[in-house]
Amino acid sequence: MAVRRVSQKNVADAAGVHVTTVSLALKNSPRLPLETREKIQRIAREMGYQPDPMLSALTIYRRKVHKPYFQGTLAWLDNTKNTASPAARLRYRDYWDGAVERCNELGYQIEEFSTSEMSLSRISKILKARGISCILLPPQPRHLSHIKFDWENFCALSFGFSLAFPRLHLVTNAQYRSARQAVRAIRSYGYRRIGFTSLHVIEMRTDQNFSSGYLAEHRLGRREPLPIFEFDDAQKTVRRTFLKDFEKWFKTWKPDAIISLDHEVANALRSLEIAPSTCGYASLHLDQAGSGVAGIYQNDKIVGRAAVDYLVDMYNRNERGVPVVPYRVLVEGTWVDGDTLPRRVVPASGIPPLL
Repeated sequence: MAVRRVSQKNVADAAGVHVTTVSLALKNSPRLPLETREKIQRIAREMGYQPDPMLSALTIYRRKVHKPYFQGTLAWLDNTKNTASPAARLRYRDYWDGAVERCNELGYQIEEFSTSEMSLSRISKILKARGISCILLPPQPRHLSHIKFDWENFCALSFGFSLAFPRLHLVTNAQYRSARQAVRAIRSYGYRRIGFTSLHVIEMRTDQNFSSGYLAEHRLGRREPLPIFEFDDAQKTVRRTFLKDFEKWFKTWKPDAIISLDHEVANALRSLEIAPSTCGYASLHLDQAGSGVAGIYQNDKIVGRAAVDYLVDMYNRNERGVPVVPYRVLVEGTWVDGDTLPRRVVPASGIPPLL
């Protein structure tokens, strides 16, 4: 005999409340008192309640075929305290635009809250008062940032690796694979001495994923990589010093192509009158496809959309607080041809795919 599934209506009858109250309690909604939530959750556990996966799939299908009604608000928490700095939604415009686009499709709206205008404790009180349970954290203004917040009351997701504590679920470009993809593309165009340059702070903010991918792709191909040219903000600020150091590295190792994480390297190649025919150039973070620069377009709008999808799923699964094991949602980048990397040979079968 088939066992009848316990429904939210059964839990509501046992608890003496409306089924809507049960739904809110199982999502741990702050709209209900903590005592009410814990009581209903305890009754649901004792009755053996489990969400119906088929019903969840039907709900998702209905949302796809019908214009969604208003579901709620997601918070975009900008931790930029310096009022002179541009807001994170401007500095990371594609993340923001992708998130807004996906929110509109799902029936949500997104609202910015900034620590340049109010304290974190004040923001927490406002979010609770308005019933906002989901938080998106754009990249932090400083690498290895720590944020003290009452995370146990919220579903939270961060962009990138700049937030060191707490270790939340995050979404970002598949940076390690992007670097490997770039090396393969450049090599398929006939280049052999491929150099890698990066700003130290970017290495820290990306968990060294790009440089690791560069080194790994060489070793997988049984080729010895050139020494990495890593520079810091002090070198970059004093342009004469930076140019001198870069020129010394370039003349020592004689790369025929360079992969970079900072636009200053492209400027240095122009200042030293090193033409693309002498040394090709590819960026690992193109501002936009079709700019004339070769490299990786990180698909930041898709990253923003993926962040909303995962955050909404967290809310529906009632996943709040700091996760015991944080997940990494990685979005593949796209290789883009450009004038800065003229082909020296025509690949017979295109760029070899990554495994």
